Amino acid sequence: MHLHLKTQGKSSNKPLILLHGWGFNGEIWNDIGRVLAKDWYVYQVDLPGHGRSQMCEYSLPVLTENLVAALPKKAVWLGWSMGGLIAMAMASWQPASVQALVLVSSSPRFISADNWPHAMKLGVLKQFAQQLQNDTLGTLKRFLALQVKGSESAREQLRSLNAVLKQTPIPQSQALQAGLQLLQNTDLRAEFSQINCPSLLCLGERDTLVPASVATDCQDLCPKLQTVCIKSAGHLPFLSHPKQFLYYLQGFLNESLIPSPSS
Repeated sequence: MHLHLKTQGKSSNKPLILLHGWGFNGEIWNDIGRVLAKDWYVYQVDLPGHGRSQMCEYSLPVLTENLVAALPKKAVWLGWSMGGLIAMAMASWQPASVQALVLVSSSPRFISADNWPHAMKLGVLKQFAQQLQNDTLGTLKRFLALQVKGSESAREQLRSLNAVLKQTPIPQSQALQAGLQLLQNTDLRAEFSQINCPSLLCLGERDTLVPASVATDCQDLCPKLQTVCIKSAGHLPFLSHPKQFLYYLQGFLNESLIPSPSS
């Protein structure tokens, strides 16, 4: 299958792979990628069925196989929201490919349970799946509004997100439905507890989809995990608070790895 990759930076730099969340594409990383490209060779991935990438079977084993075939080994993998689930699976099942793991507004389980309270209610995703069948674009726009909810710059972010969606084709309906099923049914807590590479979890204080309170639960699973919480941020801290996000990200990368020097 064809997997669309946008790159920034010098190919001699170490690779940094950026995975977007549900309903988006690699263009959402343009501004962050431009800064990171000073020290890294940045890969902005369009996940299957999103942006300019072809559709494939939407199971984590197949997704990780396609990604590992298209991308370099010993890279830093950074995944936002649903992209974080895929990055976790990569770190667990393809450890030779993942030198360090960065999760942004993500969790090993997105749906709440008796022993996992800090997560979404199942009905939220079920409602989106039902609405998606009749109104793809309208459902995407409603999901955008939910992602910026609580952020101090919600209106500005919503305009930015709508602009990103207009830059590339709307994700295929099949990919959107499959992505919702992935978020609904995936539980990587056992895999997450076995990840050994340096790992960082960045959360937004006002996130209504992945509550910041999940940080303690994640650290209980993976004691070596570093966590940071960006105040006043919602589900998109890298867009709403880019300077703070980059401060934490670059501090983690500099502490955990030695990036190639820019010249």
